[in-house]
Amino acid sequence: MRLRVGEPSRTMLNFKREKPFAKPPGRTHFFNPHKIPMKRISSSLLVFALATTTAFARIGEDEKQVEARYGQPGKDFGNHGDVHEIGYVANGFMILVDFVNGVSQREGFTKPDTSPLTEQNIKDILAMSAADGTTWQETGGESGDKKWDRSDGKAAAVFPAMGKALFVQDVTFEQPK
Repeated sequence: MRLRVGEPSRTMLNFKREKPFAKPPGRTHFFNPHKIPMKRISSSLLVFALATTTAFARIGEDEKQVEARYGQPGKDFGNHGDVHEIGYVANGFMILVDFVNGVSQREGFTKPDTSPLTEQNIKDILAMSAADGTTWQETGGESGDKKWDRSDGKAAAVFPAMGKALFVQDVTFEQPK
């Protein structure tokens, strides 16, 4: 039997829903919001909340702490002078972490498709990169760049005018040449 575009299949013709959440034929499980145990919903929400609050590493953390937040490294870019660069993919971002003496000194965030970061992306990254009890203050930038300083004075964030990456770094960090 050949079907024409827009014509229902034989299975669809035989399937009548008498109850709003009746099981379709041939399936043993079907989504029924009334049968999901509250314990499962609560535990799922807890896991999601924990994952989003610890999603981004913080400047000053060591390699083990960064790995605990981002997961296994995606690529090791090697050493450039005293800086060891490791790439991660986590939470919808590609993240390049620059370690100096095993401590995170700079983290660059970009989208995997290299599209520009949105204002919400920037707010999320800054919020997660703030140490406990600190905030970010926008201080302007040079040549169309945006810049933020962390309230404890130990970190800064730079969003270059190109708009594709946000860098959070220790204020003493110097890019290797």
